[in-house]
Amino acid sequence: MKFMCATYFALLVTMVWLASCARPQQTQQSQGMITEARALELAKAEFAKTGRSVNDYAISIETDSTGQKWIAWFDKKGAYAMPGGKHAVTVEKTTGKTVFMQGE
Repeated sequence: MKFMCATYFALLVTMVWLASCARPQQTQQSQGMITEARALELAKAEFAKTGRSVNDYAISIETDSTGQKWIAWFDKKGAYAMPGGKHAVTVEKTTGKTVFMQGE
């Protein structure tokens, strides 16, 4: 009997956790969130302001650990990785504010 209560409790906690994590993309867009495609456009525009050519870089995008920002990575194309050749642009999901971060 005690095992059944623990099993039901674990099942209930799991269901609540999964339900709270599931968030349709429509909800995010309806709240004015910046989409990944829009964040990439904003990041490219901010990167171009630095005088670098976007075409010379491989671009990837991800969410930061807090889920509040998009991070677009600009990695210099070439056979070998160049020191200081990887730059980033962060885009806030709520406001669209962009910040360029130069590679080391």
